[in-house]
Amino acid sequence: MKRALRFIFLISLAAVLVLSTGCSRKNKGAGAEGDGTGTLSDEDLALQNSQRWGDNGGIPNAQAGGQFGDVRFGYDSSSVDPGYQQNVRHVADALRADPSLHVDVEGHCDSRGTSDYNMALGERRAKAVARMLVDLGSSSAQISTVSYGEELPLVQGESEDAYSQNRRAHFAVYKKGARS
Repeated sequence: MKRALRFIFLISLAAVLVLSTGCSRKNKGAGAEGDGTGTLSDEDLALQNSQRWGDNGGIPNAQAGGQFGDVRFGYDSSSVDPGYQQNVRHVADALRADPSLHVDVEGHCDSRGTSDYNMALGERRAKAVARMLVDLGSSSAQISTVSYGEELPLVQGESEDAYSQNRRAHFAVYKKGARS
């Protein structure tokens, strides 16, 4: 009997290990261009420039010098700090002005915490920003949320500076029908 229970336990453990390996991080250690940095730039994640909204097809985010800056969060927080509310207002103004615009609010975390916890925290961050967009008059039909947890860090490293830059909500703005 003990032998049968041990066999079942080992088979179950092996199954869990195989399944969890199948859900491992994708592209860890290599950027989309294979540059070995382990991060994906906004350009890597973006739709084709011609499909993005912005001046001359540019990507309208803070990293590209555009108007839609990321919203940063405190450690283990999904509250939008007053200093970043203007970033959300810019997006809400653009959505209200052009009903063909849509935004994916992407929630991100630093590498501390478990993957499951960070996915949930990223979702809370994205939804907090989406609620603020709706409160500011944007149509909920123009807004989607997604959590990347810790999977797509903006900055590599285990320093407080890297952590603070990775705790963010990012705006991926596009025209309706322009997505592939």
